[in-house]
Amino acid sequence: MTEPADNKQPIARVAKLRQLSLVWIVPIVALIAGLWMVYTTWSNQGPQITLHLPSAEGIEVGKTQIKILDVNIGKVSEVSLAPDHTAVIIKAQLDKSAAPLLFQDSQFWVVRPRVENGGVSGLSTLLSGVYIKFQPGKSGELSREFKVLATPPITAPDVPGLRLQLNARDVKTLNVGDPVLFQHFEVGRIEKAEFDTAAREMRYQLFIKRPYDQLVTANSRFWLTSGVGFNLSANGISVNVGSLATLLGGGISFDVPSGHELGDRVANQSKFTLYASEESASNLYYEQQLPFVALFDESVRGLQIGAPVEYRGIRIGTVAAVPLFTPALATNATGKRAIPVLLKIEVGRFDDETGERPQAFWQKRIDQAIQNGMVAKLKTGNLLSGALFIDIDFSGKRLNTLPKPYRGYPILPTSNSGGLSQIENKVIALLDKLNALKLEQTLDSANGALNETRIAASEAGKLSQSLNSLVASPDAQALPAELRQTLTKLGTTLDGFSKGSVAYSELSQTLNTLGALLQETRPVVRTLNESPNALLFDRSTPDPTPKGARP
Repeated sequence: MTEPADNKQPIARVAKLRQLSLVWIVPIVALIAGLWMVYTTWSNQGPQITLHLPSAEGIEVGKTQIKILDVNIGKVSEVSLAPDHTAVIIKAQLDKSAAPLLFQDSQFWVVRPRVENGGVSGLSTLLSGVYIKFQPGKSGELSREFKVLATPPITAPDVPGLRLQLNARDVKTLNVGDPVLFQHFEVGRIEKAEFDTAAREMRYQLFIKRPYDQLVTANSRFWLTSGVGFNLSANGISVNVGSLATLLGGGISFDVPSGHELGDRVANQSKFTLYASEESASNLYYEQQLPFVALFDESVRGLQIGAPVEYRGIRIGTVAAVPLFTPALATNATGKRAIPVLLKIEVGRFDDETGERPQAFWQKRIDQAIQNGMVAKLKTGNLLSGALFIDIDFSGKRLNTLPKPYRGYPILPTSNSGGLSQIENKVIALLDKLNALKLEQTLDSANGALNETRIAASEAGKLSQSLNSLVASPDAQALPAELRQTLTKLGTTLDGFSKGSVAYSELSQTLNTLGALLQETRPVVRTLNESPNALLFDRSTPDPTPKGARP
C-alpha cells in the first residue's frame, strides 16, 4: 500500500470556555427580583395579633377588615375554635403602621347594626358587612393578644375626663350608655355595669367629660333618675319628670346637697354610693347618726323605712327599721307589748359644727333631753295613704333615770299620738257609748215621762180649781187669815202648772224637743254602726258604677 503524498492533518485550536452562559441571566434576574419582593413584603409586613371573641358571627377570612378611623389597617387571616370550644380565636394580619399602637389597653370591638339607648349605629355594615374597629391604647406596654369587647366603648381611653366607681344596692339596674346628669344637663355616660356576686351589689363605672369633671367633689351625692317618678309618702305626693333620655331608660344624677360645702375635687376612679332617689341621697348625707329604739304599744301600720323623724316640723332623723326585732319579745316601760322601731337621729342637721364635736357630746345632750321629758309620737303624714312619721316633742314629765337599753340600743320613750289610729279609737269609743245608752229604752222612758207630766199638769189644774172653790166657800171664810192666805198661794202655784200656763207650755216644748232629738238620733247611730268611716268621708255621693266595654 502506498501512502498519499500529502499527509497533513488539521490542527484543532484549543480555547477557554465561558463560565456562565447568557441564558442564565433571565432566571438570575427573576430570582433577584423575587428575593427583593420577599424582602420588601417582609420588611413592610405588620404584626400578627390574636383576638378572642365569644362568637364569629359575620367574620370571614380574608374579607373582614380591621379599621381605625375608618382606614383599613389589616384583615382577618384565620378563624378557629378555642381549645375549650367555648369561644373563637381570630388571627389577623395588620399593617406595619399599626405596630406602635398595639398596647395592653388597646380596644377592639365588632361593628354591626345596633339599637341602643343612644340611638341606632352601624347601619353602613348592612351593605359592606361587619368589620372590627381598633382603638389604640396609651399604656406603653406592648401586646399582641386582645379580648374583643362585647359592646363598643362609650368613650375612648384618650378622651380627657374623670372616671368614677359607683356601688348600688336595692336600686333599679341601669344599662351601659345611660346618661349622667348634673342639674338635668348631660355631662357623662355609664361605661360599665356589672353585678358583684360576692358583695351582692351592682357596680357602675361612670365617665364625666371635661370640663364637667370639676363638678364632682368629695361631698357630691349620686342618685337614680327615672323617667317619671311618683312618690306617695308621709310628706305628700310628689311627681318628678326627667329628661327625654331618662324617659327611655333612666340615668344617674349628682349634686352637692343644699346647705353644704362643695368639698375638694376627687381623683380618678374614686368610689361613691348610688342612692335610689334624691331624697334618700340628701337624708343619708348625714353620716354622724345616733341610733335609738322607740317602743310603740299601738299599730305602726303606715310607718315605712325612710319615714322622717321630726321635731316640731323640722326633720332631725330617719326611720331605719320597722320592726327592729321580733315584736312579741318587746315590752315598754308600762309592761305592754310593743313594736320596736329603730330610728336614727342625724345630728348633722343640728348645726354646722357637728363634725367638730364628738359623738359622745350629742349622746349626752339627747340623754338630757330624754330626762327632761322628750318622747316620740306616731303621727299621720298623709291622710290619703295613711303614711305615718315620728314626731319628737316634750311631754312635761321628767325622768329620774334613763330607760334601760333594748338589745344594746338606747330607748327613746314614746307617747300616744293623735293620728288616725287615735281618731279611730275615739270613734269606736263613741259608738260603744252610744250603744250603751240604749236609746230605745230612753226614748220610751221620755215618752212615758211626757205623758205622766201631762197627766200631772191636768191633775194640778183640777186641784187648783178645787182649792179656788174651797177658798171662796163660806166655811173657808171662817178659817184663820193665814190659812186662807196659804190656800190662795197654793192655788196660784197650781195654776202656774195647769194646762195653758207658761210653765206647762215650756215643759211640754222641752219634752217634745227631747223626743224629736232622740228620734233623729236613731238613723245616726244606725249609720255609724254600719259605716264608722262616715264621720270622715262624705256618703252623699254614691259609688260610681263601672261602665261596660263597648262592642
